[in-house]
Amino acid sequence: MEKTLTITVPSYNVEKTLKETVLSLLEPTILNDLEVLIVNDGSKDSTSMIAHELEKQFPKTIRVIDKKNGGHGSTINTGIKEAKGKYFKIVDGDDWLITENLSKFLENLKNTEADLVYNPFYEVNDKTKERELIGKFDSSFNTSHEYSFSMLAKRIKVPMHATTYKTSILKDNKIQVDEHRFYVDAEYVIMPVPYIHTIQILNDPLYLYRVFSDTQSMSVKNMQKNVQHHLDVTLHMLEYYLKVRNSLSDEKEEYIRNRVLDLIQMQYQIYFSFPFDWKVTKDIAKFNKAIYEKDKKIYNESNGKMVRFIRIQPQIFYPLIKLREKVR
Repeated sequence: MEKTLTITVPSYNVEKTLKETVLSLLEPTILNDLEVLIVNDGSKDSTSMIAHELEKQFPKTIRVIDKKNGGHGSTINTGIKEAKGKYFKIVDGDDWLITENLSKFLENLKNTEADLVYNPFYEVNDKTKERELIGKFDSSFNTSHEYSFSMLAKRIKVPMHATTYKTSILKDNKIQVDEHRFYVDAEYVIMPVPYIHTIQILNDPLYLYRVFSDTQSMSVKNMQKNVQHHLDVTLHMLEYYLKVRNSLSDEKEEYIRNRVLDLIQMQYQIYFSFPFDWKVTKDIAKFNKAIYEKDKKIYNESNGKMVRFIRIQPQIFYPLIKLREKVR
């Protein structure tokens, strides 16, 4: 029997949170309609053992896939390949869902054919436990209506946590993200856009996204540590945009271009977050050159005030910016 929803749970050394994550998905009334793929990415702790214990408890719903370590992207790719559900969602092994909203969500998925289903979500401060609702649309949206994605492209920016794709969009168009890289969430939300025609906007939040965790890839220290990963993803998505832009509607072209510009700005912010180092100055100069050589229009559009000064002469203006920060 085809499942309505496949939830892939990327799992690497998440022994402390995996059980909470998976149990949050198991609303009793939806178990026959739900497939949970726990993709263990070569964990070195007891993640695999916990996953298999859960599989034994819910054998008709949970399937564990143990694989060699390949990074977050490899777990996404594995999930897409193995998914049997009509729809596909990712819930990281240190996040969770609002269980009481799942039954209504699954019923909606049974009755829609939208290529992308959007839910607002909560960011949950890992230290204070405070929640902040992100991305809720006003009540004027008809939740039973499938809107044109192009029509909403200027009003919406869809993060991974708000996203549920029709599985066929991912499978039929061979969507695969980079492996052995952090920050591939950006690829996951950009690469399917050319193939998404309809979107449904739901009002009920579903995803609980843990923020301000010391292990999180988006922490400043980890972004500095993994700066090359972010650079690789940024340039990959720039190349992807240049490859597909002529085949897109004006709205989709602008949507993907703006997402790529966001990545470029974030790359500069990572560079600017480092203490002064001549190596960083050289890295900025290389990044400037890479963008310019790939597309002069994107280069000019990413020319913010601070970036503009850096581009004039990185060896002069980058040290001045860092000195100014130190004085402040």
